[in-house]
Amino acid sequence: MLNNLLSYTACFGWLIPFLFGLLGLLLGWLLFRGKKQVGDLSVEGEGALRAEADSLRARVQELEGRVSTRDGEVSDLKGKLAAAAAGAAVVGTAAAATSSKDDDDETYALEWRNRYLAARVKYLEGRIAEAPKKAAPKKKAAPKKKAAPKAKAAPKPKAKAAPKPKVLYTDGPTDGAPDDLKLIKGIGPKFEKDLNGKGVYYFRQIAAWKAADVKMVEGVIDSFPGRIGRDEWIKQAKGLSKGAKPRAMKSASTAAKKKTAPKSAAKPKLSEAEAKFEKYFTNVKKYDSRAKRDVVQNIVKYCGIALRTRDGSLVACSDPSEVQTVAKGFATKKLGLKTGQVELVQDVCATMKPDRFKNRVTFYYLAAKKAGKLDIFGG
Repeated sequence: MLNNLLSYTACFGWLIPFLFGLLGLLLGWLLFRGKKQVGDLSVEGEGALRAEADSLRARVQELEGRVSTRDGEVSDLKGKLAAAAAGAAVVGTAAAATSSKDDDDETYALEWRNRYLAARVKYLEGRIAEAPKKAAPKKKAAPKKKAAPKAKAAPKPKAKAAPKPKVLYTDGPTDGAPDDLKLIKGIGPKFEKDLNGKGVYYFRQIAAWKAADVKMVEGVIDSFPGRIGRDEWIKQAKGLSKGAKPRAMKSASTAAKKKTAPKSAAKPKLSEAEAKFEKYFTNVKKYDSRAKRDVVQNIVKYCGIALRTRDGSLVACSDPSEVQTVAKGFATKKLGLKTGQVELVQDVCATMKPDRFKNRVTFYYLAAKKAGKLDIFGG
């Protein structure tokens, strides 16, 4: 039997390991079907890892790009911040300079205003002090109160102590009737109205002006620069404020004219229009001794109402707008020039340079003569 068992094992013993091996191959084939094994990883596993690595690299690159962009933005912001700080410093310096200048002007104006208010308060205090003096007579009904006259005399020193307003601005003619500012040479009705509108009513106000006041007044009234100094307003105002009242001065000058009238009685009396024309004609003959009366008369007629005011009767060569007005209004429209109008006006200005005040009639006469157009006015 042992021999049979050994023979059986020798014949069929290999079959069981063979079956187990075949089963293992089948299971391996089922588990790893379609997969290629390279080393310890499959091809599919390696591909997934590579895809994940590529995704991580892309993410890293994206983050690096964002970081570089943020660094650029931070550097730009730092540059802008530095520039803004520098600009703010410059603007602050300029603003400080401008504000200091504005503050100086405003401080000066406020100083004038405070001086005026102080003078106004004292003036009103004087008026209040005078009130008992006026009310006292009503209380004299009782005969026992004979001491009232003593109380009357008390307010008088206070009333005399009230100072007259000598400031640049007032809110009206606070110290009696306003002076006739037209007595100052260079001030016409227009300037007088303008000055009154700015609070100037008395000669003593103009007489008290300093250089800074003159500059301020020239900035707020419609006047050519330097006119106040050229016409000597302050000097004239000082003389008028120290002398007689304006009305008395007018009457005195009128009386003086009446006194001198008999001396010229032998000569034929000229009308006001004729006297003005003679003045114009005499001024023209300074530059052209052969000037014809009828030509000058026609120019006077052409000027018309412009000669009624002092400003209108003069030509200001220092004012560019005046030069343009004469060039367009007279040289172009009246003389009919198409070129060289401004040069013509400047040439006449140079000719009349010795005259501080250039008469409009003489100016137009010389312009027409230089242009060869006197025949327009009958010459």
